[in-house]
Amino acid sequence: MTLNRKHQNVSGNLKTVVIAIAGASGSGKSSLVRALAQRLKNTETMYFDDYRPNHENLTEDLQSLRRGNHITYPVDNRRIDAGKVIILEEPTGRSRKGMSDKIDFLVYINLPLEVSLARVLLRSIRQSEDEDINAFYETIGPQFDPKFTEEKATKLMHILVWQLEMYLKEHRTEYLVDHESNLKDADLVVDGLKPLKQL
Repeated sequence: MTLNRKHQNVSGNLKTVVIAIAGASGSGKSSLVRALAQRLKNTETMYFDDYRPNHENLTEDLQSLRRGNHITYPVDNRRIDAGKVIILEEPTGRSRKGMSDKIDFLVYINLPLEVSLARVLLRSIRQSEDEDINAFYETIGPQFDPKFTEEKATKLMHILVWQLEMYLKEHRTEYLVDHESNLKDADLVVDGLKPLKQL
């Protein structure tokens, strides 16, 4: 069944269709979400991270949209009406609890983990503003002993250390599990090494 047919119910009215973009951190999910939203009509974007720490609210909002109700998006309070094509950033795809029946079409960005990690670290270095670093550091800073100075470079170093430690302790294993699941469940697998315009 095509997306156009999925976008219409039996009465001919538009219904909510969810296109999910899955992939590891640094794979380019957000960029692909934005690109698709620009190319497709009647779309809204939703992001997994915007529902932190209450990710169950995301599944509830998607269910409300499927039932024909509107929702208020948590970050900017914009109204999202039913009948839209939702471009959703959902790292784990259909495998997260409550998501399997909420996604109509799943795109998985397949990218080697070492490339994803390199992109994450480079993003932290290049894009982190002082306020972003300070906010992140308030969470992870207390675990570092001895304490270092509060200079930006030192805080950024701690953030990079934390990201690498978490990758080795937890994230790599989680990404590998998600990788196998998404390869199996995806309706479309794209090569994350290709430029965005070629995806």
